[in-house]
Amino acid sequence: MEALGRLTPRSGWSSWSTHLALLLAISVAAGLAISPGLYGQQVPQLKVHDIGKPFAASSPSGFKAGRDYEIPNQGLTEQRRQEARVAVRPVYDFNPAVLAELRLTLHEAFAGMQEALAQADRELVAVVAPETHGAKRKRLQPASPALKDALPVLKGRGVLEQRLFPLTDEDFQSLLTARFSREVEAATLALLERAYGAPVATSRDELMQVGSQGLSVRDLGEDREHLSPGAFPALQDVREARDEMDRYASVPGNLLPDAPAALKGAMLRLAKRMVRPNLTVNIAETEGRRVKAAHEVKDAVVFVKRGQKILGDGELITADHLLLLGGMRARRDKLDVFQLQLGAVGLVLLLIAGTYGFHRAAFRRFRPTRKDAVLLGLWLTLLLSSLHLGVMVADALHDRFGRIPLAAFYDALPICAGAMLVRFILTEELALFFTIVASSLAGVMLGNSLSFAIYALVSSLVAADRIARAKERSGIFRAGLFTGGVNFLLILVLGMAEGKGVSLAGLVAASFGLLGTALVAPMVVLALTPLVEIGFGYASDVKLLELANLNHPALKELIVQSPGTYHHSIIVGSLVEGAAEVIGANSLLARCCAYYHDIGKGKNPLFFGENQKGENRHDRLAPGMSAVIIKRHVTEGMELARQYKLPKVVTDVISQHHGTRLVGYFYHKACKEAESKPDAAGVDESVYRYSGPRPQFREAALVMIADAVEAASRSMPEPTTVKLQALVQKVINGVFSEGQLDECDLTLRDLNRIAQSFLHTLEGIYHTRPAYPSGAVGEARPGLIDLSKPPAASLTPGRQDTSKRTVKHS
Repeated sequence: MEALGRLTPRSGWSSWSTHLALLLAISVAAGLAISPGLYGQQVPQLKVHDIGKPFAASSPSGFKAGRDYEIPNQGLTEQRRQEARVAVRPVYDFNPAVLAELRLTLHEAFAGMQEALAQADRELVAVVAPETHGAKRKRLQPASPALKDALPVLKGRGVLEQRLFPLTDEDFQSLLTARFSREVEAATLALLERAYGAPVATSRDELMQVGSQGLSVRDLGEDREHLSPGAFPALQDVREARDEMDRYASVPGNLLPDAPAALKGAMLRLAKRMVRPNLTVNIAETEGRRVKAAHEVKDAVVFVKRGQKILGDGELITADHLLLLGGMRARRDKLDVFQLQLGAVGLVLLLIAGTYGFHRAAFRRFRPTRKDAVLLGLWLTLLLSSLHLGVMVADALHDRFGRIPLAAFYDALPICAGAMLVRFILTEELALFFTIVASSLAGVMLGNSLSFAIYALVSSLVAADRIARAKERSGIFRAGLFTGGVNFLLILVLGMAEGKGVSLAGLVAASFGLLGTALVAPMVVLALTPLVEIGFGYASDVKLLELANLNHPALKELIVQSPGTYHHSIIVGSLVEGAAEVIGANSLLARCCAYYHDIGKGKNPLFFGENQKGENRHDRLAPGMSAVIIKRHVTEGMELARQYKLPKVVTDVISQHHGTRLVGYFYHKACKEAESKPDAAGVDESVYRYSGPRPQFREAALVMIADAVEAASRSMPEPTTVKLQALVQKVINGVFSEGQLDECDLTLRDLNRIAQSFLHTLEGIYHTRPAYPSGAVGEARPGLIDLSKPPAASLTPGRQDTSKRTVKHS
């Protein structure tokens, strides 16, 4: 929750420790608030001899479960798991690609030997003299010992046996005599294909033993599974497949008819040795399925829900009660309570850290300060503690009014008040952050209820959205009423999603949710908002409306002391209000900040151009001294803000509305004086630059730009639309190029919209009027000024004289 990302290496260990301590404190407080280890009745100590006796409860409502329990029956669970393991059929993998693999292996082996024979032929021919070439060639037959012992043939045999298996010399010689021809390869392949006419298993005895109740056969070629024997009417093992090859080879004409018997025997032995099963047991898969089936067996448990009555006062004790209480005691020892509390604290810490990390990366405006973190932490803890108290009250009311569902009392709890207050005081990003954390913990607190967590989440989101539009106290109740209506529908929809349908109990719960949200939540927000504003210095929209009242003492003092500055502030307020609306900023906040941004000028009003009448006091001062006086209106404004107890956000705008800009008028005047005096020292720029900081949020940036635009427009002789547009764009470009907007969340699109809004407002301020004809305003009476005739100094009828406008020293 604390702005951990704002730390810099200069922050040091103390800052890190402070932030970590704050996070831990919030996590511990909220974790203990949701932990059931701090409350609930002690599990009664009952013995076997207590069976049949009446139970003496310490509470009129009897003994209730303080949290959810699951008490398992280990004997029955283990029996069910063994039955599940036995029911799993053994898994066999049928791989039809085995024949293709053998075909490829056989082809590569024969091709390798054919290449070796060709190489041997070339080497033996090369050593024969040309004149005896023909005679020697006749001797190079396949059975030639020279060819058999040739190095390429020896290497080829090694490769062949590596791919297949070692061959006897007789079989190899027979195949070599046939030069490993394609006909021999095809005949051998025909034998293999004969063997795989049906799936081949390792042993039929194994099939009979493990598959007495059937097999689960996975067809790896078609990626599907069959139940055998139905899938494969004919199954065989390796021995039967080889017998089939013998029968096939014994039929005359099936193999090479003209081939020698030795060659046929070599081919048959080669093919028989290549046969391997394509239906194999998958021990790992079988065991995995059995383990999975055993794990999928649910524990035989007795479910006890939080708040469920176990024993009523005076109720006779039974053996079932002893079983339940014994299981509950086993889970409520000291170690269990500590684990619950530690787990709750860890859950809160991880939830806050994870949600904060996402918001920090996703939202540029999500930069909570330490004060924001303290407020959110206190409010979260108070909300969860109040929720716990409300749950206890709901349980008591349910005991008293048993016909009303317990869920109705839970739904009446104003859980959305937390998000409403955060959004009403702070920003929508912080409200979203708080909503996610608070609603998740509320669901955990109510017995890990997912439905209540969803109810709290949706209700809080809607409430935070609606209260953002509330500009007065009645708007808070309208937001609560709207949220209550949404809650009414939400409770009904959740009941339908859970399979309960639209029942009378659901309608009662929905009505309670409507009333609790529409009435209680707004009153909570109204009661706590002033306390938060006083204790933390925040300003809600209701507070801002009070500040926007022009009868505020600070503004009344300003109009008396500095009427020009007051008029300037009102115009700046009009400028920023319209611009804030078009870029989605807080227009009310922007207008209030504009009203008070120059209240410091009331201390020395005559040193500022808008308040001067004729004499300019700066003419008698050095530029540096004038700059110091001009800059001082910022610090004096902050002092007045503290004196009038203005909100911190308004005070921040007073210090930021000039950023680190130069007091340009006097800086350039000092530069000119320095140029006219060659022996003078250079101008110290720091004397003429405001101390800042630069604007940190959009409303402060709007006040900075509008302040400069309004001041510059006053000195424009003829403020036409074209000139005003050029002026606005020039001021914005200047502020942007100086880097004054680097620390606030304004985009180039926002700046373009701001320029258009400023131009529209300035056109309304500096509009022209047609000249009134003589007598249009009535006859002039003696002693009165004839308004039908403009003053001689006026340049245009209906427009004020701008020829003597003064430059505002800001």
